[in-house]
Amino acid sequence: MKIFGFTIAKEIYMTVIIILVAFTLEKVLKNIVKRSFNPKKKPKGFDQRKARTLSSLIRSIIKYVVWIFAILSLLGVYGVNTAALVTGLGVASLVVGLAFQDMLKDILAGVTILFENWYAIGDLVKIDDFTGTIIGVGLKSTRIKAYSGEVRIISNRNISSVINYSLEDTLAIVDLSVAYESKLDKVEKILKVACATMQDKIPELTSEPEVLGVEELSDSAVVFRIIGKCKPASHFVVARTMRKELKNTLDKNGIKIPYPQVEVHNEK
Repeated sequence: MKIFGFTIAKEIYMTVIIILVAFTLEKVLKNIVKRSFNPKKKPKGFDQRKARTLSSLIRSIIKYVVWIFAILSLLGVYGVNTAALVTGLGVASLVVGLAFQDMLKDILAGVTILFENWYAIGDLVKIDDFTGTIIGVGLKSTRIKAYSGEVRIISNRNISSVINYSLEDTLAIVDLSVAYESKLDKVEKILKVACATMQDKIPELTSEPEVLGVEELSDSAVVFRIIGKCKPASHFVVARTMRKELKNTLDKNGIKIPYPQVEVHNEK
């Protein structure tokens, strides 16, 4: 092939063409998948969580398939007998399986996670000691982003148990300490009155918070426990807001929340 009088070897221009076609094909197919799973174009009741996750998984598969074919095509350009190579893979399947057994485990685990609905993109989960939002699910791994910005990438085969805060309503739990000198019946009544209007102030609550009563008699305080059912994955926000509202209520009613104090005695 000649361009501007220069002769370009077949291997060079075919390599460029195959790589460009692979890039273009991958991008086009991924865009088609993304548009196909667009929740705005789906009927009411469409499972957006699973759709986002399935879209992510299919795009991951497209990436691997496109580039496997691209590599085989490149090998053919450079004279490698790809037909014999593919046939030989059947003979060497055991060796390949042993070499890539971890990858196969990741893929099988990823399929299990998807179809058993362990989690989906956008869910708030806790895996091992890491809590965050699912931002990506692929053939090999899952990406989780913590509220502080850290992203953890976990191989799918290593995910054995998951706490998912996004599947059902969650529970905001608030433990509130008051001084031993406080009249407990009065404190409980004040807390119940405050909880009666809490749902109007915190839209994430799905029902009126409940005052369970005295949870603990600690060294320096009596601890009351208050719980509130709230929308999936909102319990952290709800608990923080409840603490603020309850603290303001106790302050208005002159009820003290104890805090550590140090007494210093000077000997004369």
